[in-house]
Order: sequence, then structure tokens, then C-alpha cells
Amino acid sequence: MEDDMKKLGVLIVSLMFMAFAGNAYSLQLMWDVGVAGAPAHGDADTLTGIFNQIGFDSQTTTIQYDTNNDNVLSAGDRFIDSGDLRVNNLIAPGIIDTEGLGQFGGYEVTAIWNDVEGYVTSVSGGGSNTQIGVRYDTGTIDFYLDTALDSSFANTGGTTPPSGAGGTGFGNGTLLASLSVLDGIGNTFIDFTGNDLANQGSVELSLKFTYMLEGFWLNSAGIDLLDLNPIEWHLLTTDMNIDTPNQILGVPEGALFTAYSNQNGSAEITVVPEPGTILLLGAGLLGTGIYMRRRNRKA
Repeated sequence: MEDDMKKLGVLIVSLMFMAFAGNAYSLQLMWDVGVAGAPAHGDADTLTGIFNQIGFDSQTTTIQYDTNNDNVLSAGDRFIDSGDLRVNNLIAPGIIDTEGLGQFGGYEVTAIWNDVEGYVTSVSGGGSNTQIGVRYDTGTIDFYLDTALDSSFANTGGTTPPSGAGGTGFGNGTLLASLSVLDGIGNTFIDFTGNDLANQGSVELSLKFTYMLEGFWLNSAGIDLLDLNPIEWHLLTTDMNIDTPNQILGVPEGALFTAYSNQNGSAEITVVPEPGTILLLGAGLLGTGIYMRRRNRKA
């Protein structure tokens, strides 16, 4: 009896998590850029049009360590990323008012990170066709709005080989959001014979908001997201293509290699119920199951 109830409890809670994860939905958004100090641009208000996703370009330096101390790249070896990001457009079904995003007299939205970490999950092939699978498990990313268009990638124009992260002006302005990495997967090809491989690889990240500038993040009706749901319910998911990866062996000391890469991608905000709500609902279903089981036994 006791074992059966334990199994029932585990099953119910598992099903609840799966159901709510599957029902996570994307938000249509607006920004009120005036809250972050940007002026009206071309109209009388500081509200952008409604958009579904945020388009961006980014640049990353990845330091790959030999965590296993076996002198070769292998599953379990950890890495650390630092990088810069610049929002280049707000993605919507039609043309929308961006309130001067990236335009003279407008503003820019940028992001920086220095501590995004993960580990290698697989290594296959070799030489000029080495494929690496990775998983991300920790790190933070901060987004800013700046009325000065002063961000500059270390590798302007995305040429090959890229110079990696290290541009200027990406951490200036008003803090719009802070996020922590929940999970992520990716794969890329690296040529260990000294050549560059273009347009090889992709990364998907899931991040949780830990700070949102009040009044800036609005739904399609113009209501602050923080007035609708707790901050921990909001996630940002990204889908990025990796362009022009390159590697340099033995830099820095103790590392297997340093990989520089450019990315282009998009991000969307989703909302999911908090785990506590899921557990409460699961407990309710479990209680109902216990009651019905006892009732059936009496019958």
C-alpha cells in the first residue's frame, strides 16, 4: 500500500511538471523605452510596437579547460564563456515602431556576460571535422539600454577569423534585466588543423529573469509583466547560430584552447507557472487519489 502511494505521488508530480512545461507560452511584448531614459522617436510616446522576438548579434570567447586532466578534449571538460550582445531588431509579423532602436537620436540595447559555464557532452570526428556537443549549466547575463550608440564589437563586420568578445560600450546605460542560466545545449565544429570553419554550430539557452526594470517590459495590452506574474515565472529562451569558430591551442595557461565565435540569433520571453504551484496542485491530486483509493477499498 505504502509503496503504491509513493509511486502514485511520483507519477502525479512528474505529470504535472510535464504538463505545465508543455503549456509554457510565448509573450507578445512592448517596451516603454522612456522608462529607461530614451526619448520619443518619431511620435508622441515612448512605446514600441508589439513584437514576438528580439533579434541580436553577439560575440563570444570560450576558454576550454582540461577538467579531466587527460590532456585531450573529452566529455566532462568544463568551459567558461564571456561575451557581448547587441539587439539589432524587434521581430514582428509586420513593420513596427521600434522607437529608434539603433538609430541616431534613439537608443541601443546591449548585453554582457563573463561567467556563463558548461561542460562538453560529446566529442566526435577529429582534425578538420571535430564536432563538440556542450551543455550550459550556470552563469548570468545583464541587458542595458543606452541613449549613446557607442557599443563596438572587437570584430566589427564579422570577418574571419573573429576576434572574440572584448568590445566596448556593452555595459553602459540603464539596467533592463538580469538573467541566470537554467540550461542550454549546443554543438559546433572546430578545425584543429588551424583553419576556420564558417557557419557551423548552434546554441539554445534557457534563462530565468532575476531582475526586470519596472515599467519597461510590457505585454501587448501595455501592462507591466511584473504586475501580472512574479518575476521568477518569466524565462528568456534564445536560439543562436554560431559563425566562424576558430581555435588557438594553449591559451591561456591551463586551457586546452580558446575558441572565438560570432553568433546571430533571436530570443523570446515565455511564462511558466512556478514549481511551488505545480507541487501544490500535485499534492491536491495525490490527496484525491488517496481518498478515492480508500473509498474503493471500502466498497
